[in-house]
Amino acid sequence: MSEDPDAFAIEPSPSGRLLCGGCAPHDSCRLGVEISCTQGDQVRFDVVCPRSWRGGPGVAHGGWTAAVFDDVLNMVALRAEPRLVTKSLAVSYLRPVPVERPLHVLARIERHVGREWEVSAEMTLAGAALATSRAELRTRRPDHFAGHEAWLARQSTSTNGSYEES
Repeated sequence: MSEDPDAFAIEPSPSGRLLCGGCAPHDSCRLGVEISCTQGDQVRFDVVCPRSWRGGPGVAHGGWTAAVFDDVLNMVALRAEPRLVTKSLAVSYLRPVPVERPLHVLARIERHVGREWEVSAEMTLAGAALATSRAELRTRRPDHFAGHEAWLARQSTSTNGSYEES
């Protein structure tokens, strides 16, 4: 690997958008998330579920909803700390989320102590709550990615397709 994986941090795309590593090369969020406005420890996002994430007739796949929450919950804290990872993510699905409709997500920092972050968000359509989420984030250590690469290098694929330590 030519670049230092532990130097990785979320940076603005060429157009100035704050995007994850998977979306930055496309210069747009593949989940359909755009920052609308920020106020203190809160960020409001405008979101539209693309038709390609349809899980049922006219409704979003639950995995899309979880991915959007993971993205926005990290983004609200990334403004203050560029080296975060998700420790846990909980999603409560309250109503079906429609595809191709303008949605809003309000994300906020609930608590930050040392390396620990607690964040929450709510997804709405016309003021009606569709889903809520809470996450625990951690400021990653400088050797986070190197540690993962070393662990992965010690793994081997067994004949039955499961992974074992070597």
